[in-house]
Amino acid sequence: MILATTALGGTSALAADLPVKAPPKAVDFNPFWAEADYLAWSVSGDKLPALVTTAPVGTPLGLAGVLGQPTTTVLFGDSSVNKDWRSGGRITAGYWFDPQRSRGIEASFFGLENIGTGFAANTGATPILMRPFLNVATGAQDALIAGFPGIGTGSVNANETSRLLGAGALYRQDIGSWSGQRVSALIGYRYLRSSDTLWITDTLNSAAFGVFTPTDNFKAASNFHGLDLGLTGEWRNGPWSLEWRGKVALGANLKTADISGSTTSTIGAVTTTTAGGFLAAPSNIGHFEQTRFAVVPEISLKAGYQIAPAWRLIAGYDVMYWTGVQRAGGLIDTGVNPTLVPPGPAVGPVRPLPVFNTTNLLAQGFSFGVRYNY
Repeated sequence: MILATTALGGTSALAADLPVKAPPKAVDFNPFWAEADYLAWSVSGDKLPALVTTAPVGTPLGLAGVLGQPTTTVLFGDSSVNKDWRSGGRITAGYWFDPQRSRGIEASFFGLENIGTGFAANTGATPILMRPFLNVATGAQDALIAGFPGIGTGSVNANETSRLLGAGALYRQDIGSWSGQRVSALIGYRYLRSSDTLWITDTLNSAAFGVFTPTDNFKAASNFHGLDLGLTGEWRNGPWSLEWRGKVALGANLKTADISGSTTSTIGAVTTTTAGGFLAAPSNIGHFEQTRFAVVPEISLKAGYQIAPAWRLIAGYDVMYWTGVQRAGGLIDTGVNPTLVPPGPAVGPVRPLPVFNTTNLLAQGFSFGVRYNY
């Protein structure tokens, strides 16, 4: 019973057992969140020039393995390598500044597994093995002997490995709500790295001339640093959610190239190693750098389902396009002055030369993951 004092000094009953209103209950707010995704992506392959050729036994030496001849077959190159699907992972974490989740920051990192393409051939299975090139001394297509009946036995081995990874940090700010979805603006920093390592070596074992083993190595890398701008939206209905995101990064591609080569020759009992291989000669061996403007647009779509108060399953698709990427195949100059091939001496035009032929890289694929709110 609640009593009140009257004007006459007495008391009277105003109300019986009136409930006392409790203060509002604090809303649980978890500012931290994290997401881990498995990636299944495909990436544009590296376009290689024709690097190894063959021809039927009986083809004249001057025509065997020469590009443009009807008897020539390309065994390695003249195609894109490392374009198959590959696995990877992505980790994203964020922090909200307010309970309404209208302002926040996030950081992410992704990496795809290294993928490689190898090649091996020998004259036991392929009697004619040649390394095609443009002879700049004559202006005509030509071929270096790696194995030919009556001249010597030989083999050719090659491999290219490709890598792709990236990271970024974003600030997110709500800018409105349309058709039941929240739309936010994004601004931040974007980093990407693409790299390829290509090597090719052949061995010619000739009773008349000795053993010659030229080796070429081409390493290319592109590092992108840029300003990331975009929009993102989220729509929810019960346990289901749908998220979309569109971004474009503007910045600089820092491209590097490392070209090296050597030739090991054994004549009689004497073995020597000389700087310069076949396509990696003294005229283009070295470390080179180049910086160019690049653009990286990216779109993604994710569907989610709430399986527990703090857990959500996520499935999505991503598409990323990166301009002006340096690949290993773009470092190869197929024009060669044969006199530059060890042991020399060099006479005439200087080729091969350092080249920076770039291409655009398309990466796309599926993601499957889980998101957790702390």
